[in-house]
Amino acid sequence: MSTEHPQVEVLPCPKRVRVVFAGQVIADSRSTLLLRGKRRLPVYYFPRKDVKPEHLHTTSVTSDHELGGRTTHFALASGERRVEDGAWSFPEPPHPVLAPLADRIAFAWKAADAWFEEDEEVFVHARDPHVRVDTLQSSAHIQVIIDGVVVADSRRPVMLVETNHPVRWYLPEDDVRMELLTFSPKTTRCPYKGVASYWSATINGKTHENIAWQYRDPIPEIPKIRGLISFYTEMVEAVLRDGDRVS
Repeated sequence: MSTEHPQVEVLPCPKRVRVVFAGQVIADSRSTLLLRGKRRLPVYYFPRKDVKPEHLHTTSVTSDHELGGRTTHFALASGERRVEDGAWSFPEPPHPVLAPLADRIAFAWKAADAWFEEDEEVFVHARDPHVRVDTLQSSAHIQVIIDGVVVADSRRPVMLVETNHPVRWYLPEDDVRMELLTFSPKTTRCPYKGVASYWSATINGKTHENIAWQYRDPIPEIPKIRGLISFYTEMVEAVLRDGDRVS
């Protein structure tokens, strides 16, 4: 059997990774391994010695993983708090690529209260070291058109290029017709950029819900997009770059 796999790989992680559950750190390791692959969210696997066993309750549930084989499932428990199927382990992965994960513990991201890489909280999922986010100051002329109305017109955009995602253009508020936008209660989190706030646009009496977003306080690695507005290219009539339509 091949020791490589075209879809997945196991990587050592140099970061200290911690998992917080019910107000307690239940896993704390400088020796995690990261399982990543195409169209898969990256997952941390902890050595058993770095997981507090009193919070890990073996259940009768088992399943079969395509590469990991028989999978043992655990509930997470602390005091009166219990989350079923909060963690899992591959006792004896049949595929060599997953062999380093044998008997390590992986946690369901949402089962935990918080995750930390070193001393910074991480949201949504583990960061994939193969994902790159570049922010580039540009002099391109960017226009955003919704229902025939130019909603944004800027010659000082920031271009954001992210692995496996469409290019996004972030524009200063002064270059956006903010009187056409209404702040939305919606928020989302990105492990590579931070917490996004959303805006809806009302054009010619029609409201386009959550058509634009803004990182008011992005993570320190992405300071250039702070406070800038970006529109979903696929939801507006057109985004023009120097007069040409952006796909």
